[in-house]
Amino acid sequence: MAPSPGPSCTIPNAKAASLRDLFDYWKSLPAVRGIPDAADFRPTAIARWLPDATIMEICSPDMAIYRLAGTRVAERMGHDPTGVNVLDIVADGYRRQAARDLHEIVYRPCGLLLRYVNTYSSGRMATIESLYLPLRPPAGSYPQVIAVHAPEDTLQYTEPMRQSSIADAVQCAIWIDIGQGTPRDVQRP
Repeated sequence: MAPSPGPSCTIPNAKAASLRDLFDYWKSLPAVRGIPDAADFRPTAIARWLPDATIMEICSPDMAIYRLAGTRVAERMGHDPTGVNVLDIVADGYRRQAARDLHEIVYRPCGLLLRYVNTYSSGRMATIESLYLPLRPPAGSYPQVIAVHAPEDTLQYTEPMRQSSIADAVQCAIWIDIGQGTPRDVQRP
């Protein structure tokens, strides 16, 4: 499966200040082949945005575990997803694509600015803008992705659901070249 289609850039033009701040801090860290070590990442440097942050471990093509989920992320989801396989709560129609894109982020490596719609267990459907960036894990550990999520507009309300659904609709994917290229050859049909 090819990565999600979309343009590329070297500096994300995110609407949310939190995403721009994460990128600036991430770029300021010492990096080996374009990826900062997870050990160098200091959560206090983005303390203001931690409630909207997640860290995932990319364990296999079918498993990306939330290792950290900020309090506002948990509040929007209706539960704390820490320890949950994020792919289990991605909308069925996007699950394989999300897995492919997460692997692109850590193994190319590159970043991803994504705008999409979530449907929360409360029934609220809302647009989210997220920035995903790779972190190099300690030896013997799985690759990691740090992300900050900025909620945007509430689109509508539906019936409450048993579980939130991530990425019911993807509006835009923009790949970020951090020195190793992007899936630039993939163009939107």
